Parts: sequence; C-alpha cells; structure tokens
Amino acid sequence: MVPSRRIRSVEKSKTLAITDKAKALKRKGIDVVSLSAGEPDFDTPAHVKEAAIAAIEEGFTKYTASTGIPELRQAVADKLNREAGAEYSAENVLVTCGGKHAIFSSVLALCDPGDEVLIVSPHWVSYPEMAKLAGATPRFVQVREENGFHVEAADLEKAISPRTKLLIFNNPTNPTGAVYGRERLGELVSVLARTDAYVISDEIYGKIVYDDVAYVSLASFPEIRDRVLVVDGVSKAYAMTGWRIGFLVASKPVAEAVAKVVGHSTSNATSVSQKAALAALTGDQSCVTEMRQEFDRRRRYVCERLAAIPDVRCTLPEGAFYVFPDVSAYLGQQDGPADSFALCDRLLESEHVAVVPGGAFGMEGHIRISYASSMEQLERGLDRIEAGLAALRRA
Repeated sequence: MVPSRRIRSVEKSKTLAITDKAKALKRKGIDVVSLSAGEPDFDTPAHVKEAAIAAIEEGFTKYTASTGIPELRQAVADKLNREAGAEYSAENVLVTCGGKHAIFSSVLALCDPGDEVLIVSPHWVSYPEMAKLAGATPRFVQVREENGFHVEAADLEKAISPRTKLLIFNNPTNPTGAVYGRERLGELVSVLARTDAYVISDEIYGKIVYDDVAYVSLASFPEIRDRVLVVDGVSKAYAMTGWRIGFLVASKPVAEAVAKVVGHSTSNATSVSQKAALAALTGDQSCVTEMRQEFDRRRRYVCERLAAIPDVRCTLPEGAFYVFPDVSAYLGQQDGPADSFALCDRLLESEHVAVVPGGAFGMEGHIRISYASSMEQLERGLDRIEAGLAALRRA
C-alpha cells in the first residue's frame, strides 16, 4: 500500500507517541509515571454527568444538526460576548468533535495549496501537520525565552509574507504556559490589521490562568474580528477530554465555509456530549475555580522542584498546565543524549517517567512536563527526572 503524498508528508503526533509508549510499558507491568498528556486527572463535574444521563434517559440519542444543538451554540456565543464585548449569535458558532476538529476543519476550509500557514513556535504539535494535510506550507515565527515565550510584534511582521493566508495563535499557550494580556495582544493586532490574513486563536486554556494574569480573547479587538476564528471547548477547563466537544466562533461567511467541512466529515458532535457541554457552560462554575486552584498548587511545586535541579531553568507558567524547562545543559555531551528526543526516550526507558521533547514543539533544549496529574504522581515523576538527570551528570 502506497499512502498519498499528503499523508507521507505528515508526521505522527509526538505527544501521542510518548503516551502510547508509556502505556505499552505499563501493560508489561512496569510502573510508569506519565507526565506527558494534557489531560486533567479530575473527574468530570457531577452536574455535567447528570445532564448526560438525563439526556440518555430522555432518548436524546439521535442525530443533531451538523452545526450543533441551538441552545449550546447560543451558550457559546453568549460566553464569548461576555468575555470579548462582541455580538456573536448562534449562527456564528459551530460545535465540533473537540477543539482539534475545529482547528483542522478551519484550516481545510481556508487554505489552498501554495498558501502559507504561519505558526507561533514553540507550538502544539498538530498545527503544522494540519497545514500539510490541507496542502498548505507551514512557516514559523519563533519566540524567545528571555521575552517570556511571547512573540514580539516586530518578529510577527517580518514573518508575514504575501502568501500568508492564516496565522495559528494559541493563548494561553501549549507548551510554554505563556499568556498574552490586552497590551501584548494589541501590539500583535496592530500588525495583523494591516494584512488580509485570517487568525485561528486557540483559546482552549482560557479558563486556566493564574495570579493576576487575565485571559483576553483575540475576538476582543473589533478591527480584526471578521478574520478571527476563536477555538474553545470543554476538554481542559471542565475535565471532559473524552466527551469530544469543541467550539468554533467566527464571522458568518467563515462559519458557513467551515460548516461544509464538518458536515461532510463527522455529521455532528455526539448528541449526549452536547447536552453535557451545555450543562458545563451554563451550570455552577465553582468546579473550574477549584480545579484551577489545584493546578496552581501543582504549578508552584513543579517549578520549585525543577529550580532545585542543577543547570535546569524553568519559567513559571502564567496559564495552562504545562512547564517547559530548559534542559540544554544535559544534551550533546559525550555518550549522553544528543537532543530532547533522546533525553525523553532515556528518561522513559531508564527511569520510567514520560515527558515530551521540546523538539516536538519546535524548540530544542526543552522538555514539556504536564502537571495535570495528581501531586503523588508529580512527586514520583520529579524524583525520577531528578535521578535521571543526576545520572547524566555523573556519566
């Protein structure tokens, strides 16, 4: 079997590959601590599960409109209107099978072969592969750690070309945890307003921010709102990864174009999951606050532990639930791991702890550690990371 040229150009997900390898070791009876997946360890809130059970008992188990049930679409629009001072309606909203599906469908709807998709890097591993699957060419604008992993307006302006059809932007960011406030976003908007490029703003971690940092949606800026596609969902903030519900909010012409892709690919998101997502958005939000407070406790613990390891630098993340420490001092030594991929493989094989190489996100010399795991798992995992790096120092 010869796969298509398009498929041959695409790499497998590095995060899923690490997770799958860790699971394979566990099936062999090996005690593996996995700090690789971006999946909250909390249970889905009770009122959300109850709404799903009620939907099943009421027989709400048939096809829905491919764009989603009206009441959920309106709830999504209402949420973003409150946050961004916008005037979206249900017609601007698509309900998708997770945030990933919303992004991929949008890239397919907007991009032609020969178009360029500009991606702020380090980036989520799937963004460039989605561009390739659409026949477009991924290009990257690199952030710098000394700038807090924020992209600078001048760098963005230099990276945009006449062929740039789309910018994919993530805020709060995976893998660094950087958050863009209103002032920083305004500087980027001043650049984007002078272009014709569309922007996918992946805001899936919008409810997971810490300290005095405020989440600001890119849809808050009316000068580019018609070209902004906001992606969100319930996976991260409500511990609903397996329910597979994401949202896309865009101008009506864009939403209609993306709806064609959705209609011909998945028909509709799961009916029961849509009812659960509606309960999540419109119900008691104290569960979100409680989870965020626990993430905050874990964030500080992980950064304190990493700071105590010689030659490891770690920026305290402002949002999401990842840290992205610099471990470059442990790479490239004689008989040691050459890069972050080799280091993560060694940590998994020798210490039985799973983390993700920074090279998978477009920034070598780093690893990504998820603190969406329990404190007990984090303590054990960091003990193993510390032991593994100490062994490299002694080698």
